[in-house]
Amino acid sequence: MAFSHKRLFLLPLDSRPVCYDLPKRLARVAGLELNLPSANLLGKLKTPANLKSLSRWVKNHLFENDPVIVALDTVAYGGLISSRVNIDSLDILKDRVNSFFRQIKADACFGFSAILRIPSYNGAEEEPEYWATHGKALYNYSAALHENGEAPSPFGVPIVIVNDFSDRRAKNHALNLSYLKCLDDGRLNYLTYCQDDTGAFGLNVQEAQALKNAILSSGYDTLAHVQTGADEVAACMLARWLTSQEETPLKIFPIYTHDDARHLTARFDGLPIERVVNQAIASCGAELASSKKEADLCLLVHTPASLQGDHCEKINAQLNKEQFEIAQAALSENIDTQTLKLAIADVAYANGGDPKLLEMMISRFQDWRNLYGYAAWNTPGNTIGTAVSMGIIRIIAEKQNSFDSDEFHRLLLIRLADDWLYQADVRHLVRQQDPAKQLDEGLLNALMVDGISLIKSRLSLENESVECSYPCERTFEIKVGLR
Repeated sequence: MAFSHKRLFLLPLDSRPVCYDLPKRLARVAGLELNLPSANLLGKLKTPANLKSLSRWVKNHLFENDPVIVALDTVAYGGLISSRVNIDSLDILKDRVNSFFRQIKADACFGFSAILRIPSYNGAEEEPEYWATHGKALYNYSAALHENGEAPSPFGVPIVIVNDFSDRRAKNHALNLSYLKCLDDGRLNYLTYCQDDTGAFGLNVQEAQALKNAILSSGYDTLAHVQTGADEVAACMLARWLTSQEETPLKIFPIYTHDDARHLTARFDGLPIERVVNQAIASCGAELASSKKEADLCLLVHTPASLQGDHCEKINAQLNKEQFEIAQAALSENIDTQTLKLAIADVAYANGGDPKLLEMMISRFQDWRNLYGYAAWNTPGNTIGTAVSMGIIRIIAEKQNSFDSDEFHRLLLIRLADDWLYQADVRHLVRQQDPAKQLDEGLLNALMVDGISLIKSRLSLENESVECSYPCERTFEIKVGLR
C-alpha cells in the first residue's frame, strides 16, 4: 500500500539541528518531502520565533490536506526555550493556538507540547535569569513538594521568585490541559506531552501525572500520551504517521547489553531505562515484540552495568572489562546475525556515546551500512526515540520501495559524528581551549576530520564533504553539515 501523501508539513520546536534537520532527513529517507519554514523564522535559544512572519509563512505555504506535525510550543511561545522565559498571558497563548488551527486544513494533525522542565543546577542559559542563582534551590523545593506534599519556601529565594516560578508552571499546565479540547473538535488527531529533562520527583512529574489522568478520564488513551524527552519527538511523530500507513503495527524487540540494567533510572528521564524504551516504541506507533523472530526491528540498548555516566558532567562510569565483554558479546551476536534488522541506542552515558563500544565496532566491522539506526545524544529519551524512529522509517521505506539508502547513510554519518565523535570526545578537547578559541570552527573541523574520515569509510561515503559548525554559538551542540 503506497503512502497516502508524499508531502508533510512540520512546524519544529526551533532551529537546532536535532529539531530541524533530523526530521527533514528522515523524511527524505522514506522518499517524502517535509515542508517546513526557513530556520531563520524559528526560535534560537531564548530568542523566540518571529511569530508574525511565521504565521504568514504558514498561511502561504501549508498546502491543504497535507498531514501536519506541529510543535505547539512554537505556535504558543515561539519555541521550546522561549516557553521557559515567556511572560505573555494565558489568553494570548490560547489565541495564538486558535489562530494557527483556523489557518490549517490538514488530513491529519499530530501535535506535541512540552511540560516545563525544572533543571537541578544554577544556570540561566535556557531558563529565567533567576535560575543562575536560585535554580538548584527551586529544584529541591519542587521535589520536596511532590515527594512530601509540602515544603518550606526554599532558603534564600525571594518570595517574588517563588511566585513567578509557580505562576509560570500553572500557566503552562493550563495551556497543556486546553489542548485536549483540540482532540474533542478534531483539530488534533494525536497529542504528545513531553517531559523535558526530568527527575523522579518534581512539580513537572506531578503535572505529567495530572495530564495522564486527564487523558484517561477523557477517554483519549488511544489519542494522546505522555513521554520523556522533547527534541526527538518530531522524529517520533513522523515515524508514527508512517506506521499509521501500514496495515499491521510494526513490532520491535529490545535487547539490553546488561539485562538487569533495564531497571536502572535513566539520567534526565526519572524512569527506568526499560520504561523509556517502551514509551519510545509506543510513541512511534509500534508495538513490543515477544521475540527476535517475531520482530520487524531489534533495538540494541547499550546500557551501563550499574551507573550511567555523563560526558557533560564528567561522570565517567567506565564499564569494567568483564562488564564490557558482556556488552561486546551482545553486540557481536546480534550484528553478526545476517537477517536481523538492528538499531543501536547507546545509553551507557548521557550526552554522548560509549567510546569503548565504538572502538569495538571500528575494530570488528568494516561495513556499517546495514545498521538500521544509531543514536547516543543528550538524554536517554532523546537517544532511544531517535534510534527507534530511524529504524522504523527505514523498514517502512524499504517495504514501500521508497528507501533512499544514500540519505540514510548520510544520516548515520551525522549521528555517529555528533553523538560519538563530538559529544564523547571532541567537546572535551574544545572546552579545554582558551575561551577565545572555544568557538573557533576551524579548530573544531581540524579535531573532527580524522574521525569523520573513518566513519565515512565505514559507510562508503568517502566523497561526502562535511563541515561542522556551532549553530547556537556554544559548545554544547554542533551541526554536522553535509555539502
